[in-house]
This record gives sequence, C-alpha cells and structure tokens, in this order.
Amino acid sequence: MRPDLAAGPIVTFHRVYPGAIPIMPADRSALGTLPAAALQYCEPVCSASAFGWYVFPPENIRMLWNGVDVFHDVDGQWEPLASIHLPDILDYWNSHCPDDLKDMAPPFLTSLFVPGLVQVWSGMLVSTAEAWTLLVRPLANVAQSRLYSCYEGLIETDRFKPMPLFMNIRLTATDVPIELPKIKPLFQVQPILRSCYAGADCVEINGADKLTEADWIGYRKRIRSSDPGADSHTVGEYAVSVRKRGKRLD
Repeated sequence: MRPDLAAGPIVTFHRVYPGAIPIMPADRSALGTLPAAALQYCEPVCSASAFGWYVFPPENIRMLWNGVDVFHDVDGQWEPLASIHLPDILDYWNSHCPDDLKDMAPPFLTSLFVPGLVQVWSGMLVSTAEAWTLLVRPLANVAQSRLYSCYEGLIETDRFKPMPLFMNIRLTATDVPIELPKIKPLFQVQPILRSCYAGADCVEINGADKLTEADWIGYRKRIRSSDPGADSHTVGEYAVSVRKRGKRLD
C-alpha cells in the first residue's frame, strides 16, 4: 500500500501539558492578513496558507536579549535564561509516565549554545505515519516579527516518535522585551513524504526539446492570449477548478 494511502491518521499530536492550546488547522487567509483579491483569486497562496496546523506557545513568554545573554521575565523581574520547565507539568507528567521517565518532561524554554538562539517547546509530542516527515516552519504567508525569526526544519517523526514538538527561534532585537503570547500561533507544521526530499531520483530536468505535443496543448490552456477575442480564460479559473476538485474528494 502506498504510504499516502495508509489507513489511520498521518499526524498524531499528544498534548502532554494540559494548559497548552490545542493545535489549530492553518488558515486560508493567513490569519486575515491576505489581501481580499488574493483570498478570492489566488488559490496557490490560499492553499499554501491552509496547509498544515498552527502551533502555539504553551504559556506566555517574555524575553530580553542584550546581544550575548538571554533573560526571561519571572514575576516582573528579568532572570538569566538557561532552561526552565512549564509550571506544574512535572506533577501531570509523573502521574502518566513510566517510573523510569519521571521528572523527565521536556524543558519549556531553553537558551541554546548560540547567542540569541532559544528553543520553545509547545507542550506537545508528535508522531507521523510511516514514510511521512514533519516540516516545522514559520507561519506560511504571515509576516514575521522584526524582534525574532523562526527556523525551519524537517523532523523524521515516523522513525523518531513521539518527538517533542518545538521551535528554535533567533532573537534579532536587543534591549527590548520580546513577547510570545500563548494565544498567537508561533509556528506551523506540515506533513510531507520523505521521498519528496530524500533523494534526487524524484526529479527530472529536461529542455524544451523534450516537451511533447500533449505538454504544449496543456501549456496553451494555461496562458492568456494577447487577442481578447481568442481568450477563453476567466478570472479565478484556476481557483474555481481546484475548489471543485476539493469538494469532489471530500
């Protein structure tokens, strides 16, 4: 059976911190930031925005970076950040985990070995079906903050599972508070087949001499004619076609 046709869910999330906001399906409007024309006519942008799920910080985060050291807010006071756990998670974790894993919940916020690099755990564990990998990335088509940026990574969550779902962020502003509210998505996750990136054998590069007559017919259907009388295309034709196909597959 092809892995993309396997029975059962492709992605499984485990919320092991009860206070964490559940993952949310990504939004076609990119959280309302897309222009109305793009939302109506540009199906590629909308589809990319809606692919996957949004992941939130499990608690409000407030940090400060001076260019060398990272600090976090503790009851209104700045304290150097090394590694901290979510409040009360160990009680919940220890009540569910095996004895040999007690007190071994993932840290919530960790200052990494590179200055200004911080790892944020979502309070989730994640697994994927066989042959599926999880792309962890910034929010699609949503402008990032000038105070920090999110890294992008591929995690083989079919082989290494369940994996703590976290995001590495790079702080880019110094001497100003950097806030990550728990009600605002921090990053996005998208499942992809490992075969799409694991080898070069899935790609073929040819010249125009290899285009077949069927290819030219298909290309002719995709372009607009300079002669209005000969142009049968309508605005938003691609979007209508894709949305109709999606309804048929539902």
